[in-house]
Amino acid sequence: MDFSNFRVIIVGGSVGGLTLAHCLYRAGIDYVVLEKSDQIAPEIGASIGIMPNGARVLAQLGLFEEIKNHIKPLSTAHITFPDGFAVESRYPQVLHTRFGYPLAFLRRREFLAITYNAHPDKTKILTGKDVVELKGLSDGVCAVTSDGSVYEGNIIVGADGVHSRVRSEIWRWADKEFPGSLSATERNSMTVEYVCVFGISSGLVSLEAGAQINALLDKAAIMAVHGKDGCVFWFLFKKLDRKHVYPAVPRFSHEDAAELCNKMQDVHMYKGLRFGDIWKNSEVVSMTALEEGLFKTWFYDRMVLVGDSAHKMTPNFGQGANTAIEDAAALASLLQRLVSKTGSGKPSLAQIRDTLKEYQHARYRRVRRVYNDSWTICRFHARDNIVYGLIGRYYTPYATNLPADLASKAFADGDVLRFLPAPACPGTGWETYSSKRGGRALSYAVLFVLIAVIVQKVF
Repeated sequence: MDFSNFRVIIVGGSVGGLTLAHCLYRAGIDYVVLEKSDQIAPEIGASIGIMPNGARVLAQLGLFEEIKNHIKPLSTAHITFPDGFAVESRYPQVLHTRFGYPLAFLRRREFLAITYNAHPDKTKILTGKDVVELKGLSDGVCAVTSDGSVYEGNIIVGADGVHSRVRSEIWRWADKEFPGSLSATERNSMTVEYVCVFGISSGLVSLEAGAQINALLDKAAIMAVHGKDGCVFWFLFKKLDRKHVYPAVPRFSHEDAAELCNKMQDVHMYKGLRFGDIWKNSEVVSMTALEEGLFKTWFYDRMVLVGDSAHKMTPNFGQGANTAIEDAAALASLLQRLVSKTGSGKPSLAQIRDTLKEYQHARYRRVRRVYNDSWTICRFHARDNIVYGLIGRYYTPYATNLPADLASKAFADGDVLRFLPAPACPGTGWETYSSKRGGRALSYAVLFVLIAVIVQKVF
């Protein structure tokens, strides 16, 4: 394929990084992916949820057909409470019907392998490339890796996760040229209030495939999803005693994970199933702090961020990977428009800055709503205070399709690749719940704040 003379350096072979590589290939824009690890798809015990907003972009790229071979669509959600009360909801199936794509989970390793194996030019995806320095050039920028290699391009995209080197460089460059431009609030805006033990188990015949269980506890929650081929993807969330500010966040060992799981093993999950039955049948288990943060500065000069490097959420809403996929689609669309306008010439620095500014503005507005929903859902699941506890126990079980209605607007407003045809999709939810058409659904955050105000007035 013939590429433009505009080149993008992607730091990180993450969900967002590999998706962006596919997007740029389709746009005819040159690129290279620099992945620090020696493997694109290591087994770290993590899973990934593919929601309709992410699936739609993957369908545009021709990736979703293969992903469907590795998933079991969710159909039913079971919610349990500390007093033994339980409720069943069909909201996953409702969302599937509305949007034409299912809610589903698969191993993160499988997703990365599918995305990598489907790439038309794997010579552009390099492993063992730890970026240690970024340098400005007269008409571009370059990335230097630990092995001494130098990669030149017109822009650098940080798809390198929560501990982003590119984000640090954006801050350093911005502070050098405009001292004090980055406030202490911005630098300290990523925090940790919750931890998560996550794992993958098998052999649980008592839980039907396509079922999701949410055990809403007090300052804690457990979620389990029965996917394809008997894989059960599970998450144990626990609130910490105090809030930590990144990067001074706690680290956890396998012993820490085992200790917490042992304490929670008698939690009733579903019918005769207890949490101990899930974690004792686990293949892999890991424990991590759950960073939360939405940065306001996503770009500087020729550097820009996608995914967790710009916005980090808890897994409760399943939107971390999906918003990263959206970021890739939105950025690629704007770069394709920019390169098309300049033809055989290279865009000026001013044009690049304007494009990245447009990307930041549009995506920040979109992600802020999803981030706020994710923040609220995490605390709702963990019954973080009396308001969440009352809503969860005495309102939500009788609100029929409320979870589907509240999620629909977040899905409907997702970004797509503007230079590729929209995928054929039977769902009508994209139009019905779009904010551009005055969609009906309130966000979780708005709804819960309104109810919280009412509760405070009454009590």
